[in-house]
Amino acid sequence: MSEVISARFSRRTALAGFGALAAAGALALSGCGRGAGATGQVGVGWIEPKTGRLAAAYKPIYVGGRLALEDITAGGGLLGEMAGLTEIDDKGSPSTQAAIARRVVGAEPSFVVGPTGSSQVLASASALAQKAFIQSGWGGSANLGNGKEFPYFYQLVYNTTQQAEAAVRFLREARDKKRIGLIVENSEFGESIRTAAIDYLASEYSATPVAVETFEVDANDLTPYVRKLEAAKVDGLGLFTGQPQATILILRAMRASGFAPTIVSHDLNYVDALSEFRGELLDNFFGTTYRGLTYTATETPHERVTALAGRIAEHPDTAGLGYSAITSPYFDYLTLMADLVAQENTADPRALKKALDAVAGYQGVRSKISFTADNHTGIADEEITIGTLTSALEPESLGGLLRRRADGL
Repeated sequence: MSEVISARFSRRTALAGFGALAAAGALALSGCGRGAGATGQVGVGWIEPKTGRLAAAYKPIYVGGRLALEDITAGGGLLGEMAGLTEIDDKGSPSTQAAIARRVVGAEPSFVVGPTGSSQVLASASALAQKAFIQSGWGGSANLGNGKEFPYFYQLVYNTTQQAEAAVRFLREARDKKRIGLIVENSEFGESIRTAAIDYLASEYSATPVAVETFEVDANDLTPYVRKLEAAKVDGLGLFTGQPQATILILRAMRASGFAPTIVSHDLNYVDALSEFRGELLDNFFGTTYRGLTYTATETPHERVTALAGRIAEHPDTAGLGYSAITSPYFDYLTLMADLVAQENTADPRALKKALDAVAGYQGVRSKISFTADNHTGIADEEITIGTLTSALEPESLGGLLRRRADGL
C-alpha cells in the first residue's frame, strides 16, 4: 500500500522560500509566460524501493528530494493548497513499473519523482509516456532524453552517451591511453554505455576497443574477464556497473596479477567498500561526475553545494552514501518544479511541460539545466568532468560528498 503524506503548499511562501535561490542566480528561465491560477490539490508521486535488495542502497538517493520537500514545506508550499505526497514501493524492479504506473495514474499527481535505475526508469517512463504527468527519475539511458518519445519525462542526470564520451575522451586525451578496453554489466545500462563508447572511439579517434567484456550482474567470479583484458594489453579501461560487488571482484582479479590500467567508471561511490585496495589500483581509479561537485587546488565548490552537502551528511537516511545523495537529481528536480509552479501560478502538468520545454540555464546545485521540446536531457556536456576516487578521503570532500577533479581537466 502507498503511504500518503500531506503538507500545506502555498505560492506566496514558496516564493519566499525559493527567492534566495533566484537571487543567487538559480532562476534563468526563458520564454515562460504566466499561466492561469490553479485551484485544487497539488499532487506529487514518489516511486522508491522501500523493500527488496536495492532498498538500502537507493534510500540515500532520495535524501535530496526529501530535503527539497522540507524547504518547500518550510516556505509554506505551493499555491496555497494541500499537496499529497503519494509514496509507492516499486521494490527496485523493472517488472513492477506497469502496475506502479497504474497506481500513479490513479493518484493524479502533477509531477512524479522516480523511479531509480535505468531499466526501472525506462519501464516506468514507457508506461506513463502518454499520460500527462511530469516525471523525472534517475535513469541514464540516452533514449530518455527524447522529448518526442517521452514528452513528459525530463532527464536531470547526464546520460550514458555523455558518460561514455567523457570517459573515452579522458583516457585518450588527458591520459594518452591508446589501448582502450571495456568491461560492463549485462543490463540496459551496460549495453547503452558500451555501445556509446565504441561509437565514440570510432567517430572521434578512428579506433576500436582492444577488448570488450560483458558479465552477468550476479557473477561471482570475474577473473576470466579480467584475464582477457590483461591479455589484450589494455592500458585504459572503462568499467561500468551499478554493482559495487562487481567492482570489488574486478579489482581483486587485477590485484592478483598486478594488472593496473587507468580506470574510468561511472560511479565514484563506495570508497569504503574498496578500502582493501591500496596504491596504484585506486590511485588510477577515476569516474564521471558533475563539474559543480568537484574542487581543485585553486577552485572550490559554490556555497550552495557546500550547504547542501552539510545537510545531506546530517540526514539519517544518508547512511554513509552521501555521494549518491548529492549526485542524485531529485533536489534539483523538485526545486525547479517549485520555482515553475510559483512562476506559472499553476500546477497543471500541461502548463508545466510548456514551461519546462523553455527552461534555459537554470542553475541547479549540481549543474545548469536546460531543455527544449525535443531534447529532455537537461545536463550539457560541459557540466560533466572526471573526478578521483581516493579524494573521497580528503577533508575537502566534506565527508566524501565531493571529489577532486582529475589533473589536466
